[in-house]
Amino acid sequence: MVLEKRCLKRVLLIFPPVLNARFTNNICELPLGIASLAAFIRENIEVICLDAALEGYNHIENIGEGLIRFGLSEREIIQRIEAAKPDLVGFSCLFSSQFPVIRHLVEQVKKLDPEIITVAGGTHPSFLAERCLNTSQLDYIVMAEGEQTLFRLIESLKQGAAVETIPGLAFRAEGRVVVNARPEYIDELDRLPFPARELFPVEDYFRINVPMQSLSRSRRNLAIATSRGCPYRCRFCSSTVHWGNCYRARSAEKVLLELSELKDKYRIEEVKFEDDNLTSDKERARRIFKGMIEGRLNLHWNTPNGIAVWTLDESMLELMKESGCYEITVAVESGDPWVLKHLVKKPVNLEKTREMVGVIKRLGIETSGYFIIGFPGETREQIMNTINYARSLELDRCYLFIFTPLPGTPLARMAIEQGKLPADHDFENANNYFLPRLPLSEVGPDELLKIHRRAFWSINLALLYRHPFRFFKKYYKSLASHPEFILKFFRALAQ
Repeated sequence: MVLEKRCLKRVLLIFPPVLNARFTNNICELPLGIASLAAFIRENIEVICLDAALEGYNHIENIGEGLIRFGLSEREIIQRIEAAKPDLVGFSCLFSSQFPVIRHLVEQVKKLDPEIITVAGGTHPSFLAERCLNTSQLDYIVMAEGEQTLFRLIESLKQGAAVETIPGLAFRAEGRVVVNARPEYIDELDRLPFPARELFPVEDYFRINVPMQSLSRSRRNLAIATSRGCPYRCRFCSSTVHWGNCYRARSAEKVLLELSELKDKYRIEEVKFEDDNLTSDKERARRIFKGMIEGRLNLHWNTPNGIAVWTLDESMLELMKESGCYEITVAVESGDPWVLKHLVKKPVNLEKTREMVGVIKRLGIETSGYFIIGFPGETREQIMNTINYARSLELDRCYLFIFTPLPGTPLARMAIEQGKLPADHDFENANNYFLPRLPLSEVGPDELLKIHRRAFWSINLALLYRHPFRFFKKYYKSLASHPEFILKFFRALAQ
């Protein structure tokens, strides 16, 4: 499809409002995805970024079923679009639950000016490109790793060139949806510029200070991603497929340069390593930690996306501690060996994990853990095995999630093949990580919710007895902003 030449001068990239469970903290972090896109394309076009979740952080809408949405209202977002006068509007869709908002915003954009080009990217549209185009007025979908695809799309629009040859692009042509080949992934991540964080009101993130896990040692914290993808193939996770079934990492030298820049430019005192697995390449990880020590960066840091415990050893942990690590999240997922081997397919050894958690504690590093219950076909006994294992680790924080089928993942496909999900499953209105809606496990949604709430609070309540200060540091925001939280707390225990 050859396009008419367009005079493109300005792009507006938007991170939309976020859907969340009512009684969890509303996470608000600078969106590295659109910051990276902006940095890659801005040499050839003016770029404006809008984080609607940040700028409307205190605008909370109760949408029922225990869910809220926070961020700028649709009317406010359209007003911002109208004021910016963009030629192209790009929407980041990190979560499937964000797509209904994006769909409606695109309708409003087209009413405002039909000539504005609309694009969406992120996990949800990447795996469901055809469905997203068929159910919205979007012009284009940028699939998976978006830098090169978006850059080529903009250049093609400027030149009136064909778009069928752009890898990673989906669009409509002559009344049908065309999905091009998967994107060409960037092998050398060191070639990428640092994310354009300066296009966001960075001080506002420091002021709000609700990063992932709501955990920080300093308000002045920012996230960094030193790699893309994961070398493992966990069947519930979309990351591996999204990033091209390969693990790519930036050099330790480049990572240290970005950390130094963040410290100099934004005076950060803490960094969040948001890699899927920071220590997959052990030697690279050691070079990063040694560089942080030798460069006297004096940064607190943690791993909010979790870390593969089998990549750790005592010498690595000692180096992590010395370089500023104050918390490690072990992504265990299940405490049942059969579920780990046959459903999750994650190489976790539960006894070795227990031993390594003991080493982490002995070194004075705080511990958090990620666990999931409600996998397709999971039995009550297997669910309780996970809960009991999580309790036995005596972690500082236990994050217990309800299994949520994600588009493009093997477990979602398995659930469809087994008839537990329809072939046209509505991912936009599926499980929330804290609110089950789907009868996937052998325990029904209502009962699973009761089990989840009782387990979540009873495990984390134990922290109150072991470490009262850490408990109130973790939960004081929720307790202060939602006094009814306390009543909910004890009701969950009584069920």
